[in-house]
Amino acid sequence: MINFLLCGLAFLYYARSRFKNRILYPSVIFSIMWGINCIFTAAILMGFGSNLYLREEYSYEYMESYIVPFTIVSLLAFTIAHKRARGKGINLLFSLGSLNTILLKYKFIMLLNFIGGILRIVVMVSLVGFSFDNVIDYRVAANNVMMGSAGGFVLYVFKITAYIQMLANFYVAVYGLKTGFGKLKFKNVLTLFILYAPTQMATGGRLFILFFIIFFFGSFLVGRGLAIKQQKRRWLENSEKRIIVNIFAFFLVIIAVIGMARVGGNRSADDERFFEKFAYICEGTLATDYLMRFYPEGAFEYEYGMFTLTSQSPQMKPFFGEMQMTKMSSIVYSFITFLYMDFGYWGSIIVWFFLALFMENGALKCLNRLTIFRFIVFSVLLKMAYESILGNSIGGNIPVFGLVVILYIFYDALIGKYELRI
Repeated sequence: MINFLLCGLAFLYYARSRFKNRILYPSVIFSIMWGINCIFTAAILMGFGSNLYLREEYSYEYMESYIVPFTIVSLLAFTIAHKRARGKGINLLFSLGSLNTILLKYKFIMLLNFIGGILRIVVMVSLVGFSFDNVIDYRVAANNVMMGSAGGFVLYVFKITAYIQMLANFYVAVYGLKTGFGKLKFKNVLTLFILYAPTQMATGGRLFILFFIIFFFGSFLVGRGLAIKQQKRRWLENSEKRIIVNIFAFFLVIIAVIGMARVGGNRSADDERFFEKFAYICEGTLATDYLMRFYPEGAFEYEYGMFTLTSQSPQMKPFFGEMQMTKMSSIVYSFITFLYMDFGYWGSIIVWFFLALFMENGALKCLNRLTIFRFIVFSVLLKMAYESILGNSIGGNIPVFGLVVILYIFYDALIGKYELRI
């Protein structure tokens, strides 16, 4: 318990100290997410969450010791990246007018995303039926579709709308950046959220809220940090503070309500309280400890990156079968799970050091010569750091990387001609 608490405080202290210059680096996002994860875990081990459905599952044999070197190498890699980049600064290479032009030119993306989301909802209702009583049915059905149990029209709808959603992520990020230079307005945020939400809302998940937070509000904070460096202005206006508080309160309620609606099957959470619904962020670390117990160091063959890149591993099938017999049948994995199967206990820590160094260094290079394309790459790095506690933030983003490559190839035609230089 004490290791989780100390590591959580170390992560949050780093995030606070690094954010003093008001720039939202991937390391800041990563440290906030893992800091909250560790402190929440420590709180559960100290007795918080007496009504948690997984309450008795929270015991650790490996992760409580693993978290210490993991924290050290993470913060060390981030610090080295910033020391190497010292003096290079942040240089904006596009005009603010070009942001408005691009957003106006491609606003149809959000309309397509909304229509695609409504189509997904129609498809899901046709598969599962209409019900507010058991949202988990939509989640299970969606997972089955993406794993290939459905074909034809349904599968095409899911795949096409998934790529439209990726484009919508980029659009929302650019919109958030522009808003950071301007002023946050409730009506504009609400409209953008309504256009963004249906695609993932249709599957009974909560990612439409989590991704909107990182792509819009994360980019908003980046834009505001850049704006402060260029002009004298306040960090947040009083009206903006009220908007952010109200919107985040609204988002927290939605996240909790969706969690409360996920009943039935092997998972029953009727007795969980509001804040206990957010223990979800700790389940990736807990599942990783289960894996380390199932496959101790030396009891499996390393996959040397293949599991991280593909999220597919024959060795994981026995583990999946074992987990289906526990209360953790609905499993969340942190990215450590994948690195562990690829490189083992200490190998995963060493590999993560270089990945963390590469990620933060890449973000700093983007900021050093910030074009709109580099900002999109920067937003992807923020996303990877943000979702690392809940999934394979490397292999899970392979389609996103592919879309970025396509954007790079056709950049001059799609964006470059609208990108006015300063």
